[in-house]
Amino acid sequence: MSVFNPRILDASIRDVTACLSDTQKADVLLHALQHLPSEESRIIMENAIQSFLQVPGVPPSHVAKAILLRAKTRLAAGYRTSAQQDLLFVLSSDPANQEVKAIIQSEHLRREMLIREPAGPPRFSSEVWREIALNLPKRDHKSLLLVPHALSRIASQLIFREIDLHFTASPGPPRGDNKYKDAHGDHDEQAELDAWHYQRSADILTRILVDPIFASHVRSLSVYAIVSDASHILAFKTGSCSFFNATMSQSLLGMLINSLPKLSNLRSVHCSGNRELINRVLETMCTSNHRLHSLSLNPVNRSGDIDIPPFKHITHFSITAAGGNGTSINDFISRSHNNLRSLVIKNTSWKFPADIISVRHLTILEFEGRFSADSLVFSEILSTGYQLESLALSGILECTPSAKFRLYRSSLPFLTHFAFKIIGVHQHITDRDLVPAISEFLRDRKHLRSFHLIVPSADHHCVGFDASAWGVLPSLINLRSLCITFSSDLSPSLAGWLIPRSVRALTMEIMVQPAEDVCFINQLCLGVPPLLKFLGITNFPMCFVINVIDRSFSNLRLVRIDESVWSVIRSGDGSLQIEQWPYRRIKYYTAAWLESLECEEAIQHLV
Repeated sequence: MSVFNPRILDASIRDVTACLSDTQKADVLLHALQHLPSEESRIIMENAIQSFLQVPGVPPSHVAKAILLRAKTRLAAGYRTSAQQDLLFVLSSDPANQEVKAIIQSEHLRREMLIREPAGPPRFSSEVWREIALNLPKRDHKSLLLVPHALSRIASQLIFREIDLHFTASPGPPRGDNKYKDAHGDHDEQAELDAWHYQRSADILTRILVDPIFASHVRSLSVYAIVSDASHILAFKTGSCSFFNATMSQSLLGMLINSLPKLSNLRSVHCSGNRELINRVLETMCTSNHRLHSLSLNPVNRSGDIDIPPFKHITHFSITAAGGNGTSINDFISRSHNNLRSLVIKNTSWKFPADIISVRHLTILEFEGRFSADSLVFSEILSTGYQLESLALSGILECTPSAKFRLYRSSLPFLTHFAFKIIGVHQHITDRDLVPAISEFLRDRKHLRSFHLIVPSADHHCVGFDASAWGVLPSLINLRSLCITFSSDLSPSLAGWLIPRSVRALTMEIMVQPAEDVCFINQLCLGVPPLLKFLGITNFPMCFVINVIDRSFSNLRLVRIDESVWSVIRSGDGSLQIEQWPYRRIKYYTAAWLESLECEEAIQHLV
């Protein structure tokens, strides 16, 4: 007895149609569509007819048949308005079509109903509106909440996919720094802001507890439960008023722990706070079997270690800390090294754990710490990091890595972002070939989109940093983001022309303020890329920068001077205004604002 395999028939049909022309394939498709049931195949029919109509050279009679088939399917699915438009199209090409007349009679339609235009705009599906909303800046989603439309519900879902909870207002700048005085105000305003954040966080957590559908939409959660003070860094302040704040924060903590098991689709978590808070959050998430993909931690305790449970699906891990021995962190990285694709470690007292990190699996690596003399960090990264797309290294240099950059000149072929920041150089270390070696390592890399090179003025001589470090820039023809230390032996007028024309975000670290500020900025502006949207300068008076923005930077959207950021606003009459960013916007909402200002390339300049 022979056994029939239907896949053989499918393969035969595919082989036969592969030998036909596009017009002949359209005929086969039209014949096959006539056998589809109208009630259960609307999506298949819609896609098939759409592709059929795009084939050139199809006879008009076949086009009419295809449109009629789609009209029948739409009627069966309840899409009467679009079906009527299809019937009208067939009648306009074949007024005597009996099949159309029979449908009109059976559906109790009249000719004038077919001619009538739809009463409103076309009704898109929720999936289409969702795709439209996804292509809008995140800040525009809040405006969509006011629209009496399905977009309002979709915008609400998109907004609350990423939730940030602030148990206190925020860590602010040092009290002696009055740069953000207008943004923060006095103690009463701070207390009012604390109360607002408490109420907001409580409302969100309550919604998570009582609404499973709302909770299922949450993908990313950030928790900030720290207060920064010049005298101490604790989870909560002390004192009578602060005791009330601590009580409220403990209440929020209990709500948070109860809410975490409800977040069934949570994939990304960031937690800033004391060791006890972070440990409780991590333990609860592990117990709830969350399939976390991204975990970011910022413990404020200088002593004590964090116990990270064995999350099995983490692909991105980030830790920013001060002090500590990092034993448990190293254990977690060692257990997860086969899954990790992105790793960020920031602790100036830690060494690079080359023996536990599998660099060959990483696409993103950022390390800030110590590069000890016996460290294998540079040889390990450059020799095995074949898949690295982003590499950012920062810290205190206790070794001489120039030879490694020379040896692995052609490594890291997929590198798009490279950052090297020297915080300090050990007094016994001299590596005058380091910066020239880095320049040769990056030269002619057409895929490089971002390049950051920061060297303190005291270390220029011992690492070989001078005007020649800028000489590699013209070869980076697709560079979009540049942050580089300005060399004192480089002419400002030449520096502007060395910057690639493709750069959109530029920061210059000027370690020593020029003797003639106006002359310096005027010469620099002559060659700066005309499409620049972000400009950052350190150790420079703001008044001189503002004077040249209007005449030299017509596309500039943002200016950063030291730690302050200003939006550049151009009025309809051509006048120029600047608006300083509040501290909280810089601290927490930089990415969303940069997206709305179309300055995404500047994200690395503000974090």
